[in-house]
Amino acid sequence: MAGPRQRSPLTAAALSFLFPGLGEWAAGSRRRGVLVALPALVVVFAVIGFAAGTFVTGGAVAVATLLLHPMVLYAIVGLDLAALVWRVFSILGAWRLARRRTARTDRPRRWARVVGTTGLALLLVTTTLIQGAIAAVGVQASDVLVTVFPGDAGNGFSIPSASFEVVVTTSPTPMPPSSPAGVDASPTLEPTATPTAVPVPGWAQDGRLNLLLVGSDAGTGRWSLRTDTMILLSVDVASGHAAFFGIPRNLVNVPLPAESAGAVPGGRYPGLLNSLYVYANEHPNQVPGGDARGFRAVTGAIQELVGVPLDGFVAVDLRGFVSLVDATGGLWFNVPSPLYDDRYPLVNGTGYTVVSIPAGCQHFTGDQTLEYARSRHQDSDYGRMGRQQSVLIALRKQLNPLDLLTRAPELLSLAKDDLWTTLNLDDLAGIANLAYRVNPVKAKQVLLAPPDYPEYITTAEITTIHDSVRHVFDGTWTDSQGSSGSSGGSASCP
Repeated sequence: MAGPRQRSPLTAAALSFLFPGLGEWAAGSRRRGVLVALPALVVVFAVIGFAAGTFVTGGAVAVATLLLHPMVLYAIVGLDLAALVWRVFSILGAWRLARRRTARTDRPRRWARVVGTTGLALLLVTTTLIQGAIAAVGVQASDVLVTVFPGDAGNGFSIPSASFEVVVTTSPTPMPPSSPAGVDASPTLEPTATPTAVPVPGWAQDGRLNLLLVGSDAGTGRWSLRTDTMILLSVDVASGHAAFFGIPRNLVNVPLPAESAGAVPGGRYPGLLNSLYVYANEHPNQVPGGDARGFRAVTGAIQELVGVPLDGFVAVDLRGFVSLVDATGGLWFNVPSPLYDDRYPLVNGTGYTVVSIPAGCQHFTGDQTLEYARSRHQDSDYGRMGRQQSVLIALRKQLNPLDLLTRAPELLSLAKDDLWTTLNLDDLAGIANLAYRVNPVKAKQVLLAPPDYPEYITTAEITTIHDSVRHVFDGTWTDSQGSSGSSGGSASCP
């Protein structure tokens, strides 16, 4: 028993810093060590068992999406604070126990007492910082989720009901039930839909996930003032195939949703699509929706144009996009042909700069990625659309969830400031599982642009676009199917 009694107080405290109870055990009180360690062991094994069970049944995506719920995050914060109290209790307990026992045989010198006390203080501060950082991330993540995912869309930012009948071309894969979000009402399905034993979320009832992705350089909270990029992302639930449809901002005569079709003759907007938001806000008596009328007019018009119901809307500020690329370590991209633009606008709007990007494998920073995706003077808006789609595909391929975890605070701050969506928080688990099944390299890229699709939209063009979008996942799809209208590269380097 002499050995444990001679254990230094600092050593005992350090052992309890590593795990509660170890210091008490090392200091000679094995019973106390077991009693202190037992609650911590129970919690650790319970968490590991629950996480392992979730992983076995749903994989890594299920574990990740489990964390995307405020109540779960608050529970983690509660456990973390309890762990802080318990660890401090064990560290101080081990210190005092070892100090009492060593004092019986040897009085430590003054310098040893100073070193020991300083070491104890450092252990307590380190413990507080570690547990406090975990709690801060948990609270921040919960706050971001509540901010980014408004839930009931009670603020009016919901996508208008479609005027067309939804055609079910595939049998939806059974998924956990959840409530639809961002859409006023689920469209009536044709009787050809195959019933499933398990209810599917609203966004999957037609067999597809259709998200409108919008990039804006208008600043936080003002995305709709200038929609720089509009892309329809469509994913087939059964196969996991994905397609990007680039929507030009200069389309003319786009059909408006039923709720605002009376605002213009024939229900067709006579101006450029990217001016519809401003027009809607300037005509409050003709376009319904209150403060969200611009949003509803734009999303409703695009929904009528593509002929499939939009399940959600995701907007990201382009400066936030730059931060995202930088936070992930940059983007490797195989540029297919040189890009030169001597009139690329500066971020502050004070003038222009020259952008010159050679062909071949490049490692882009966030700013360089944005320059490549936004430059349009060398070719056109349509060439830019193809590059934007290719950049999204490359970024999706290179995202590593484990690497992102190391930069959680930065990414959470980015999401809160520069990301907004109509998606429901309860739908994230199903959407994340679907995204995990998508092979970004095989995603099809389609530009709704000349020469295949004219800028002036007539009824015939609307029918053609509807057919293209609705049947993109029909039996003609093959794994080797190339992109259509793309000018982008790939993520096949370095």
